[in-house]
Amino acid sequence: MSELRINQLVQGEARRQLSEFFLYTQSRPDTAVALVIAEPPPPDQSDGMDAADPATRLERCISMQARAINLVESEQRALREAGRASHLDQSSVEILALLKDAIRHEHTVVQNYRELRAEVDVLRAERDSLAVALRHTEALSLTDELTDLPNRRAFVQRLDQELSRSQRTGKPLAMVLLDIDKFKAINDSFGHYVGDMILRCYAQNMAQELRQHDLLARYGGEEFVLLLPETLLEDARYAMGKLARRIQREPLDAGGTNIDLPTFSAGIACLRAGESATSLINRADQSLYLAKRLGRNRIESDEQLPPSSAP
Repeated sequence: MSELRINQLVQGEARRQLSEFFLYTQSRPDTAVALVIAEPPPPDQSDGMDAADPATRLERCISMQARAINLVESEQRALREAGRASHLDQSSVEILALLKDAIRHEHTVVQNYRELRAEVDVLRAERDSLAVALRHTEALSLTDELTDLPNRRAFVQRLDQELSRSQRTGKPLAMVLLDIDKFKAINDSFGHYVGDMILRCYAQNMAQELRQHDLLARYGGEEFVLLLPETLLEDARYAMGKLARRIQREPLDAGGTNIDLPTFSAGIACLRAGESATSLINRADQSLYLAKRLGRNRIESDEQLPPSSAP
């Protein structure tokens, strides 16, 4: 190959890479010529998933550069072995030097990129792990440990949502406060272990009687609270009646000894136009107090309260 052909090959390959891949020169005030690394060509979708990886694409460009340089240098060696002198002009020598420097620099860029990607992957994994832990912690903060039902805090959050929805849509909302009758006597007679079993059994039975969009929560001690969206007073009474009948026919197996589940007293209040959450809770509580005062094992509403007792 002639010296002219070698020079043309070097300069032509350099121009092609300068224009099509990622090396180009630009003037800057503080230097005559500056070497800049630009973005490699867009990935070819047929190349598979690796084509979208910038480091993989840059490595392909480096490989193309290296092949071009190796071709020129192999041609020079062939000329020398044939006893013919080969002298590249100054511009070709400078371009070859720039390309070699660029390859070394780009190898460093690829290595740094992959190290950073590895660090980013570790940080993302830690972030995802923390997010899972946070969601778990939040769930625990809204769950009653004994019964696995939503706790009082979860109930308050849901109550605010249901109040807003009911007052926006005009659809009814019923709330029920339920208290297990004579629960202290059960603890005194059978021990707190059996008392805890009764609470869990109550929770399971009630959950199976409710609709998917109803809320059942442990309000505290032996009290439970129910939110029944789109439910009128009579419908709430009917639901509590079904629950009472289920409780009567579901004895508790306490280590081989069947113990009849105790009855419950319940107070119902239905949301009034413009009513606050505090007012609704107070009316349900007043209804529950009425059920207890009338002998327990009853379902009452504030409709039965004397006018002076209604909040």
